[in-house]
Amino acid sequence: MKYYLIVFIFQVLFNIFKVLEIKYTFEDRLLPLMTNSIWINLVSLASVYYSLDRLFEGDFWVIPFYIGGSIVGKWIALRKMENIRSKIFKFIFRE
Repeated sequence: MKYYLIVFIFQVLFNIFKVLEIKYTFEDRLLPLMTNSIWINLVSLASVYYSLDRLFEGDFWVIPFYIGGSIVGKWIALRKMENIRSKIFKFIFRE
């Protein structure tokens, strides 16, 4: 169960960092983008290592946790984090 939780958390973090990478690129913020890239690589390496380790041992239950972490991470990044672009459009078009 420990490995499932680790893979799930790493996938959540990876997807949050990936969305932040797109945001920082759009906003042209170089230092946060470079720092974020380091975290993306570390988290993805750990996630792939632990998930493949379990798969090579024949434990296919790690797959739902890998995919579930990915979905939850995207949802958190898109719905629960500040979206400046959306606020600008709402302000301009007074929605």
